[in-house]
Amino acid sequence: MVPEESYGIPDKCCRTPRAARRHQQDDKRNQERPGLMGEPTIPIQSQPFANKYTMSPGHELGRGKFAVVRKCVEKETDKEFAAKIMRKRRKGEDCRMEILHEIAVLELAKDSPWVIKLHEVYETNSEMILVLEFAAGGEIFNQCVADREEAFKEKDVRRLMRQILKGVSFLHRHNLVHLDLKPQNILLTSSCPLGDIKIVDFGLSRIVNNNEELREIMGTPEYVAPEILSYEPISTATDMWSIGVLAYVMLTGTSPFLGDDKQQTFLNISQLNISYMDEEFDGISESAIDFIKALLVREPEGRATAEDCLQHPWLAGGDLPDPYASTMNAVPERNSVAQELEEDGTTSSSSESSPLLPDIEGQTVTEELIVMASYTLGQCRQTEMEKQTETKAITKRFKFEEPILQEISGDFIY
Repeated sequence: MVPEESYGIPDKCCRTPRAARRHQQDDKRNQERPGLMGEPTIPIQSQPFANKYTMSPGHELGRGKFAVVRKCVEKETDKEFAAKIMRKRRKGEDCRMEILHEIAVLELAKDSPWVIKLHEVYETNSEMILVLEFAAGGEIFNQCVADREEAFKEKDVRRLMRQILKGVSFLHRHNLVHLDLKPQNILLTSSCPLGDIKIVDFGLSRIVNNNEELREIMGTPEYVAPEILSYEPISTATDMWSIGVLAYVMLTGTSPFLGDDKQQTFLNISQLNISYMDEEFDGISESAIDFIKALLVREPEGRATAEDCLQHPWLAGGDLPDPYASTMNAVPERNSVAQELEEDGTTSSSSESSPLLPDIEGQTVTEELIVMASYTLGQCRQTEMEKQTETKAITKRFKFEEPILQEISGDFIY
């Protein structure tokens, strides 16, 4: 017989309840997660998000596997922001620590005019909402894939690349690597006239130091560095490879390593299958090509650093003044910029679902997703048949409908 006052109290010999075991596993996983920052200092609001902000109908700025970004308006000031809403549990695992890390990174980078500004943070039972600057110009990806007449001119790429490198240099000086630099994560303060950049989406970012090696397989397939595929240590040079790919894409509108599938893409990266002789480079200066070549180097130690790049002849010339340099210290909030294209949000008091963040885990996401998984690297090795074929780069236009993320074992964060 169990005494009445003991009802609901598990016996010492009983197994730990499932919920408790799950929390213990989550705590252990978070403690073992390398490269994450500690708790942020910004207050996390618990009152209803809708008390202070109104979601703009029909203004979904971006969507990912576990998050959405929506335009919202602060009721008191009528100022526009981007609400990035992220699920705290993903694939059955607690990812709150990863979200807190992203918040802490934004706090660390608050003094850089080239990184998106964090305004407020809200938390519900199932979600966290980051209120960010609103980037009215959207992603630079839109200009990258535009027709020649509407695409970036080389002088535009030079100016924007300077700003990107200044932002990345700031991050690297603080031992922070972004690990997912791509056109979708570079926003513009305005599209016409062409504004300035803001770096967004720090969900995969990590702290690196000389005392501890960091090895993880993460990033967007077309932009990952060779050391990611070979499970070698990650460093600031890993970002520099991505910037080389980014410069190639901005100048030509094509993806240098994109293959027919993810396996072929990884093979192109690992073998450095790339060409600078295609018609896409007609009208592109030799100095710009040399800039890309200084970054797309297989060995990380052979790549130019962010500071080196800013001194490269292609960017160091004085013929292209940086119009933002003289005003960036005046009123940094004047150029509102944000919209993390990976998630979106709204409040919810439910622990299971939210009306603002519908259940999208089962859907096929056709946009480019971030992959962070321990899949077999053997699939990236060249087969005998492939060795017999002529080695040449595959440069193609971007695929809009083919999902990048597949159902493979591992952790996924978008």
